[in-house]
Amino acid sequence: MQLNLKFKKKDIRWYLLKLFSNLQFSIILLLVIASFSIIGTIIEQDKDLDFYKTHYSFSNEHITLVNWKNIELLGLNHIYTTWWFLTLLVIFSLSLFICSLSRQIPALQNARRWYFYKNPNQFKKFTGNQEIYKTQLNLVASCLQKFNYHIFQQGKSIYGYKGLLGRLAPIFVHGSIILLLIGSVLGLVSGFNTQEMVPSGELFRLQNIIASGKLSYIPQNFSARVNSFTIEYNKDNSISQFFSEISILNTEGEELKRSTIYVNSPLQFKGLTIYQTDWELIAIRITINNIDTVQIPLREVILPNNNKIWVGLIFQDQDNQISIVLQDFQKTATLYNKNGEKLMSINIGDSYVINNNDIRFLNIIPSTGLQIKSDPGIPLVYTSFFFLITSVSVSYISYSQIWIIEKKQHFYIGGVTNRAQLTFEEELLKISKISSEV
Repeated sequence: MQLNLKFKKKDIRWYLLKLFSNLQFSIILLLVIASFSIIGTIIEQDKDLDFYKTHYSFSNEHITLVNWKNIELLGLNHIYTTWWFLTLLVIFSLSLFICSLSRQIPALQNARRWYFYKNPNQFKKFTGNQEIYKTQLNLVASCLQKFNYHIFQQGKSIYGYKGLLGRLAPIFVHGSIILLLIGSVLGLVSGFNTQEMVPSGELFRLQNIIASGKLSYIPQNFSARVNSFTIEYNKDNSISQFFSEISILNTEGEELKRSTIYVNSPLQFKGLTIYQTDWELIAIRITINNIDTVQIPLREVILPNNNKIWVGLIFQDQDNQISIVLQDFQKTATLYNKNGEKLMSINIGDSYVINNNDIRFLNIIPSTGLQIKSDPGIPLVYTSFFFLITSVSVSYISYSQIWIIEKKQHFYIGGVTNRAQLTFEEELLKISKISSEV
């Protein structure tokens, strides 16, 4: 009974090993993963349940297959972090790893083994085989070395090969895909993403977390300050770029690192990356009669043409209601009365008499939109792309093998290559010609 169980276990292990090393099985897994990835791009990910109830509700006439209940049940609203999708990635990586061990590495080792042909009839299977009538075996060997062949000689037979590096391409491809999957899964389960809207001159921490993995660690002692925020304009007053100067602080408030970030130029610090994403105006500071300093909140308003303006109330009395409107971060603004009639244009930094009050518009307070992201898998992903690029380059190297035998003062030469067959046949002709001329 125990022997039967042992044999059954061996049979199961052999079956799994054979299945995982099967190329068709790997291709099917890849197609399944790609199909679910397509579904993840069609169905919006990581939305609130109310969103799916609204957009994927049950029809009055029939129950659709893709409804919010099925989406929630199968995890289609967060496909890339579901246990079954991660399991598919693990199985696919395991299949590639076993395939490399059982097929690619043995094929590479076999390519390094040298063996010899003894019979000229064996050369009939080669395309472009040649015969050399007047030469010597050592001269042919010397000619092969000039063409960068590694040669081995046994009696009157020669075996040579070159381009062994080209046989590494499939191993590099498998390794790069495995690293890519490991890096992606590591980022999903241990990374996090936060978004902060921080006024200029204020401190911020990692608080507004919008996404995090199950194994992610969010440093609670992280602290940073937005020193300043500026906008660079084009000649036509359109925005060219906006910048945030950020200082990373320790627990005592001492500066550890300072950098100015802008779109596509983030700040990196101990595995955290701070991106510049957005900006807005939150307030304008004024002084009234050189005595009171007041901070007027600004509210963003989107116009029908999708342009933005910021509106605040300087005086809120029903009879003397005055609004200030800013169109951008430049030092100009416009004042309107309660009927929407324009009163005047002002410059930030100047003083004006309004309703018998001396009002100085000190400065605009902006806030900068920052995205703080941690993704421990990025180094592995970048490494995988390096291996993938390397494998593409290496795959263009032809692996060629040549055999030469001598029979009755006749020399027979033939060989095979895995690519560039015409170039290889031309090379055989050159070797034959040079060897006979010598």
